Amino acid sequence: MSYELERLLVNVLFMLLPLFIFQMFWLDKDRVNSNLKTPGFAIMLSISLIICMSFPIEFFPGFHFDLRHVLLIIGALYGGYYFSSWLFITVFAYRFFLGGDGIYVNFFVITLITACVPLLSDIYSKLKLYQKVIIAFILAEISAVLVILLSYLVLQTPFEFQTTSIKYFIVQGLSMCLVVYLVETMKYNAQMRKELIKAEKMSILTQISASISHEVKNPITITQGFVEALEDEDSKERRKEYVGYILEELQRAQNIIYEFLALTKPELDSMTSINISKELSYSVNLMKPFAKSHKVKIEIDNIDDHCMILGDRQKIRQCFINLIKNSIEAMENGGELWIKANKNSNRISIDIIDNGIGMTPNEVSKLGTPYFTTKEEGTGLGMMIVFNIIKTMKGEIKVESEKGKGTKFMITFPLAF
Repeated sequence: MSYELERLLVNVLFMLLPLFIFQMFWLDKDRVNSNLKTPGFAIMLSISLIICMSFPIEFFPGFHFDLRHVLLIIGALYGGYYFSSWLFITVFAYRFFLGGDGIYVNFFVITLITACVPLLSDIYSKLKLYQKVIIAFILAEISAVLVILLSYLVLQTPFEFQTTSIKYFIVQGLSMCLVVYLVETMKYNAQMRKELIKAEKMSILTQISASISHEVKNPITITQGFVEALEDEDSKERRKEYVGYILEELQRAQNIIYEFLALTKPELDSMTSINISKELSYSVNLMKPFAKSHKVKIEIDNIDDHCMILGDRQKIRQCFINLIKNSIEAMENGGELWIKANKNSNRISIDIIDNGIGMTPNEVSKLGTPYFTTKEEGTGLGMMIVFNIIKTMKGEIKVESEKGKGTKFMITFPLAF
């Protein structure tokens, strides 16, 4: 490979490298708008200019061939006079520092580019990709021809200069096409990323709305069961007890709505000592009407009344009720639901076991992830909330299931004392 071509290809490399850096540290971080008119892009172009000018083809002392005009034209087309003025100062100052008679040729060409090319900026931004490539290619070749002709007129150089000029002319045009394509691809990817994020937010909003309806349905279903029971209950004490349950469930529905408004906030509202035996009994009593309507019998083992954990009472209730409700719904033709709790040293283990439809290993692995559900009308966010509640209370949950036989949820919490 000849010295001239090698230097030009090095220029191409140094011209592209800052663009990739800009892609990684600006575009990928959503710090830039789609038209690239930012100081970051101007700085990257300036760095490219200085590096390219540091590795020129010096055919004759003081006369440098490099790809600075490609970057200057790019800056003028994408940034208008703001960019072109900044880049003009950068090019002229560094070229003046390098010295040599070729500075006059350079000054004339960069002045022409800075004065004229930004006039095309607004029109250029509305063109299609292939049109942009053609326009930029023509401008790059015009600047190359100007540099070659002016240098030839000044130097009256021999045939060797013509060979170098042809290489310079070809590489400048091709590198311009490559840079325009990459810049447009960067812009397109940045815009698509914004559109994707916007679409994802809308999708999440839709899913959360559906899940709010699903979660609020739990306390409403329980409330409906107690309201129906009130019609057939003559005992004042029982009626009063049912009314208490109804009010608590309505309050729970309200709390669920508030929780979904801050779904991504995992912090617990209040940490108190919770009696696991009482909370399990409370949750089971709430779910008995629902279980009865599904022909499911709930069996709960005697649990040590002194098993205490630290956590949020409302959230642990929501967790137990969600798990019990899911287990009941998994037994389409009725069945039995067992709830057990065992104290092991400094932890308590809670098992919720059903003999429902069960799940495959693949389904078990996806439990607790957003929007995964085994129900036709479910959203999966109910189980995601269960997993998040257990995690924020420093607990663990494991699931064992077999298709057609049933599912076992194993939950462990550290004891408070």
